[in-house]
Amino acid sequence: MLDVDNLFLRKPDELFQCGQFCAAFINPCIFHTGLFVLQPSSEVFSTMMHDINAKKENRDGVDQGFLVSHFTDLLDRPMFHPPVDGSRLNGLFRLSIGYQMDAAFYYLKLKWRIPCGPNSVITFPSVPMLKPWYWWSWPTLPLGLSWHEKRMETIGYESETSTLIAESLFYVVTMFLAIIIRQRYAAVEKSFTKSCFGRGLYCEKKMCHPLALKILIALLVAVSFLFPALIIPTTVHPFAGWGVFLLGSLWHLTVVINSFQLPVLPVLTPWIGGIGALSVLAWPFYSNGILRAAAIAVYTALVTPILWNAAMKVSAVVDVRTHWEPQLTWTRLNSGSGSETLMKLC
Repeated sequence: MLDVDNLFLRKPDELFQCGQFCAAFINPCIFHTGLFVLQPSSEVFSTMMHDINAKKENRDGVDQGFLVSHFTDLLDRPMFHPPVDGSRLNGLFRLSIGYQMDAAFYYLKLKWRIPCGPNSVITFPSVPMLKPWYWWSWPTLPLGLSWHEKRMETIGYESETSTLIAESLFYVVTMFLAIIIRQRYAAVEKSFTKSCFGRGLYCEKKMCHPLALKILIALLVAVSFLFPALIIPTTVHPFAGWGVFLLGSLWHLTVVINSFQLPVLPVLTPWIGGIGALSVLAWPFYSNGILRAAAIAVYTALVTPILWNAAMKVSAVVDVRTHWEPQLTWTRLNSGSGSETLMKLC
């Protein structure tokens, strides 16, 4: 019996020589049900059904707690050692930790140090959103690449490839078109119809309040990172997923910059910082997980003030471009000549 988050490093065919029930202990006192050997038995089934009907105590309310409450003495059973002659054993046995190597064991040393039993199966008992088949789980969890290497050797990524190509072409083509249109019609932006960034009669406070505009820009920047992630197929290879994500977020940020006439570098600072974070996480030369965690902490401390400074620059630009004096402007417009009015509007 297998959970879907098991990654096999070798063929553990010897498990079929195990007895009536065999499981490994990740927790010192509670065996793990991500992988176990069970011989079908009408007697065991009847006993289990009786326990269910009697509402026997279950530690976690799911399959693991139920099985632990049924096979209560597995911890006292002998360790499984497959007979060299290929014969099948009888009884209950403990499996070595090599048959259920918790991925968390790897992240402390960034290498496997499982001395007991063959290193056969990696299990990923993490939160559901960080399972290894999701492209965003790497490089936060480096072992995700091992999962995708096995997938490339087996079923591949043919089903998602066409979607990624279509998304990438859309982002690239529309980004170039936007740049061309932006350059061609740059002069038009200075007309009196330039939305909230003018000082004309139609810049009403309820439409152009600086705080409201800052909140809108902040939301659009957040959406620039959220929307591309949502439309990428969830189980693509991490390299492909992150590549399309960065391309899509760059496209959305370009739209925000052109729409609100914002400075390029401050708006792109979170995007550049994200690339730096991926580089720090994916750096392959850490000697252990503690150094990796320290590097992440140092990078976060260095980048935080840069992000804050970029946000302040964008905020200052918005303040300048939405500054207006409604009563004074209205008075001057009424008292001036037609040509002066046109000059003030434009």
